[in-house]
Amino acid sequence: MTQPHDDLRVGDAERAAAAERLSAHAAAGRLSLEELEERLAAANAAVHGRDLAALEADLPGPPAPAPRRPPAMRPPLWPVLPVLLVALAVGASVAAGHPVGFPLLLAFVLWRFAWGAPRRRTFRP
Repeated sequence: MTQPHDDLRVGDAERAAAAERLSAHAAAGRLSLEELEERLAAANAAVHGRDLAALEADLPGPPAPAPRRPPAMRPPLWPVLPVLLVALAVGASVAAGHPVGFPLLLAFVLWRFAWGAPRRRTFRP
């Protein structure tokens, strides 16, 4: 937000921007309706930058922007692919009549999810 210089004349854009800021202060409860109407009339009649600056001299500046939250992290897809491939292989072996498929699948799933993958820390605000 650029403030007009005190000695320079202001245009409609500067007057409109000052009116929006004053309206935001009124919405935040810093100005009563009567004060807002008086300051809006003075903003529309302002000729120089010092006229607009005087209207907002006793009001705080714009609020600081809210802190941005980091995007949510999704787990990568690649750890799921080996599980699917082993499940397909075990399913094919069971369908072919080999009884060793289910114990192999169980051992692989336990190894992969219980002991095989290191734990990652995630950011929790």
